[in-house]
Amino acid sequence: MSESSKVYLLGDSITQGLGSKKINFSGELSYLLGGSFEVVNLAYTGTMIDYALKLLNEGKVAAKGSGDYCVVLYGNVDAQIRPSRTGRVFSHIPRRYQGGGMLMPRPFYSRSIAKRAGQRFDNLQRKFFSEIIKLMDGTEQWMPLEPFTAQYAELLDRLLAMGFKVIPCSCVFIDGDLFPGTPEQYELYNRRIDTLAAERSLTCVDFYSFFKKKVKKAGWDSCYNKDHFHPNGEGYRLMAERIAVEVRKRELCRSDAR
Repeated sequence: MSESSKVYLLGDSITQGLGSKKINFSGELSYLLGGSFEVVNLAYTGTMIDYALKLLNEGKVAAKGSGDYCVVLYGNVDAQIRPSRTGRVFSHIPRRYQGGGMLMPRPFYSRSIAKRAGQRFDNLQRKFFSEIIKLMDGTEQWMPLEPFTAQYAELLDRLLAMGFKVIPCSCVFIDGDLFPGTPEQYELYNRRIDTLAAERSLTCVDFYSFFKKKVKKAGWDSCYNKDHFHPNGEGYRLMAERIAVEVRKRELCRSDAR
């Protein structure tokens, strides 16, 4: 019996998923691709493009044959506009809100009325501290465009040299009311990702435009959690479908070339 080809997933919390169950698109993608592919999710929440390079340096990503794929879904954390951590205010807010992502809106709420009330209050506190920090100390971006571009290009080149068929993906769509300034940055980074992909004759999966159209037509709840950033179950199903389509197209071209 021949060994299954691998599909590695590299990314942040969009790819890893949230909560104890880590709901993501891995299972659906595995189902859509069938038994000839093994999906390996190496994404980790809060990470940026340099984390993917670290995985390569540690030998965590290795192509065993010409049939292996690597899906790259970075930029969501790298480009996001956040409250500054280096000014006067951040170190004085409650410690629980100093952790990664704790100043972002809550992605979902409990079904329990009592717990949901507490979580809504928590969300108000997140918003309050976030707004105070931005007012007093401004914002920051963890990975500016130029270093992001250089590291993304290095990642693509190394993966291609290793024999992977690479599928670059854009940042997802995000709510500009909840994340002021971030949609414009995502569009800027997505253009750079698309350029890097085109220079290497790769097709970029455009999740940003896809989800933007979906939200405009059916609303945020149709494909996103309450933070309007992380996809919900339906959003992940749609992501899996679009990645599976790209894999099948590559496989078809590969078969035609034989």
